[in-house]
Order: sequence, then structure tokens, then C-alpha cells
Amino acid sequence: MKPKKNTEVELRIDRLVYGGKGIGQVDGFKIFVAGVAPGDLVKVRIFKVKSKYAEGLLLEVLEPSEGRVQPKCAHFDTCGGCKWQFLPYEKQLEVKEQQVRDSIERLADMPGELVQPIIGCSEPWYYRNKMELSFGPGPREDAERVMIGFYPPGFHYEVFDLKECHLENEWMADLVGAVRDFANKLGLKVYHSASHEGLLRNLIIREGKNTGEVMVILVTSTETFDHLEEFKALFEAFPQVSSLYWSTVYQVKGQPTYREDKLLSGKETLTEELKCGEQVLSFDILPQAFFQTNTAQAEVLYSKVLELADLTGEETVMDLYCGTGTIGLFCAHKAGKVIGIEVNEAAVDSARQNAIKNGIKNAVFYLGAVDKRLSTMEESPDVLIVDPPRAGLGEKVVEQCAAFEPNRIVYVSCNPTSMARDLTYFKNLGYKTAHVTPVDMFPQTHHIESICLLER
Repeated sequence: MKPKKNTEVELRIDRLVYGGKGIGQVDGFKIFVAGVAPGDLVKVRIFKVKSKYAEGLLLEVLEPSEGRVQPKCAHFDTCGGCKWQFLPYEKQLEVKEQQVRDSIERLADMPGELVQPIIGCSEPWYYRNKMELSFGPGPREDAERVMIGFYPPGFHYEVFDLKECHLENEWMADLVGAVRDFANKLGLKVYHSASHEGLLRNLIIREGKNTGEVMVILVTSTETFDHLEEFKALFEAFPQVSSLYWSTVYQVKGQPTYREDKLLSGKETLTEELKCGEQVLSFDILPQAFFQTNTAQAEVLYSKVLELADLTGEETVMDLYCGTGTIGLFCAHKAGKVIGIEVNEAAVDSARQNAIKNGIKNAVFYLGAVDKRLSTMEESPDVLIVDPPRAGLGEKVVEQCAAFEPNRIVYVSCNPTSMARDLTYFKNLGYKTAHVTPVDMFPQTHHIESICLLER
């Protein structure tokens, strides 16, 4: 029987689905709930009712699952960033592997046995190499106070004041606190996107996990900032900071966004190293450049991609959505030629520079949208590597990829549902999925990467 909106019901959570929500049933009708663990008996209020399912707001955990653990972070109930802290890490891995298997079976209509055991993260805490925090005003009675933190779920202006975080290095909270004290001491104003008034927007901290270098970026509006020297002096207490930037952003709806990065002190780039087998490659990272957030697991991921690509030294490898070229550059020493395609200009520039930095001469990188670039490519790859955004490839790009008739396709996915859809498209064009390996890049969250091998 379908429940009515705004009614309160009790239900037992059966499992977690992709996206992090739990699912239970009332009289055979499915109800999705956030913030729950498998086995929980909960009371929820129904706020959305569809023909085949409903969504409920968690009101109370009446009987906690035996598998629950105490969340590590004091901000757990507010932040919403690490939603699975209440699950033991072994359980997180079990759930993620099953979610990938469910997508393969239910959405791609392929046997679940294709899914290999998930590759977990050796360090499920303090693994992130980049954090982007936001400045926000204090509560209404203390609105002039500057806070630094993250937006709680559903909030767009008010942040909570960060005191600790267990995803990046432990000293990060001290650095954040020093910047917060600096802003309050000088009476600096937080930028408000509606009025376009105020100065402070974001604080970005990037870390080279294998090099120990740290880049700090203060992001402000284009208002005058008269305290640059005092801001620079602040970091004398943090000798690990090797690059300090001030970035100004002009962003008004309906007008082009303008951003300028000014180096205040230290190196122009953050240098990070990645190890893949016997290879060690060095990457220079600019303030706006994308880089895999989990350095240690990126090495694991790239090693698996290289294994599945099974290169002999003669192949032409095409790397689509190549970003800063990390995967393609790791393949270069075992390939005849690597061709990368990426729509982000800064990423392509970084890829080209990183090829030069590492003495790699058989890799070229092209700027442009993948679908448009593929239609102009004259070379056909022997091996195709794709690492698309969350939406996946889509039918058009799948058709373009299959038209090259590569012997092998290595598909790296951050979304098992769009991955399953694309694998079905490939199956209809003569490609068999031979292997799927989940890789946990983001412990304490519901996000999951997978690597698939497709053979013609």
C-alpha cells in the first residue's frame, strides 16, 4: 500500500543504493532514506511519493544496526561530506562492490560474476590532496564574524565553522584556524553572491602527498585587498607551504567569469609524483588544474588500467577525457604512441608540459570536446582508454569509439549506473565486457570508481 505524503512510518533498512541512500519497504512499497545503515529500524516522515517509490526524512533511529560505529568527526551530523563514517570501512567496501554488481546485473543485463573484488584504500583517512573551503558569515547575532568551513546539505550561503577534518592532513585545521583568526582580526568581509559585495570567497589547500609540498590559494572577489603582506607573513608558521597564491574572481550572472591567479610567494606549481609499477612520473600542478584527489589510490587505479591495456610497445593508445594526461603518460613507455583528447585548455597545457617534464616524446594532446575531436581523427587506436565525467560517454560517443574498432577498450567510471548503460551500448556494437574491478577512491563516502575491460 502506497504511503501518503507527510505521514510517519517505521521501516527496516535492507540495503544501501548508489547515491548513499538506504532502502526499506512498508507493505511492499519501497522507501528511500538518507543517513541510515543496513539493518537500522527507523522512523521517517514521507515527503515525496511517486508511482513506484517514496522518499522519507529520517526522524529517529529506533534500533541501530549492529554494524554501526561511532563517526570519527565532530562535524559528522552537520557536514554531510563523509556520510558513511558510521559504517566500518570493511562494510563500506562490501556495499560499494555490491552496488557495482547490481548495476552490472540489473542495468546492463550482464552476469555479476564479471565484477572482481573491490580494491580498497590502504589509508581510509587523511587521503585527500585537495580541500576547497568556503568563507561564510557568523550566525545572525554575530553576522560580522568570519567563519570558514563547508556548506551543510541544502545550504548555499551559511557554512559551519570547521574545527577538524579527517580527510586531509591533520595540520589543515590549524592552518584554517590561522586564516580565520587573521580575517576576523582585520574585520574582512565575506563575499555575498547576491549583492556581489564583500571580499572573501574560498580557501583552497592542495598537497603533494608524495613530495610534501603544499599550495594554499586565497580566493577573493575583485574588491581591494590591502593586507597582502600580513597575509604572507601568516604562513611563516607553516613552513610546509611551498606555494601561496591570491586568486581574484569576477563572477556575475549573465557575464563572462574572469579569474586571475597571482603568486604571492614560493613556487609557481605544486609538484607531485605518482608511482606506477617501476615508473615514477613527476607532475607540475597549477592552481586551477585537475588532479586525482586521492594520490595513493590514483597509483592503484593507473596500475590497473595499464595492466588491462596489456600493451606490447607497438600500439597506438587513445586517451579520451585525458585531463592532465596522467593515464596516457603512464602508458607511453609501453605504447608506440599516445593520443590524448581533453576539453579543458588548462589541463591540456599541463599534460603537454608534464610530457616534456618527464621526457616523454611519443604523447600528443589535443584540445577539444571529445565528440567533435573524434570526428576529425584520422588515426585509429589499437587500445582506447576512456575516463568520462559522471554522465558517462553517451550513445553518440560510444558509437564513435566503436567505429575505430580498437581491440581493447579500458573504461574508467565514477558512476556505475551510467557505466552500465554505456556497456550495453558497446555490447550492441560488438564489444564484450570481460572484466569489472571496483576501486575505492573516496572512503567514508558513497562514491565509487570502476575499471572495465571491453574486448572486440
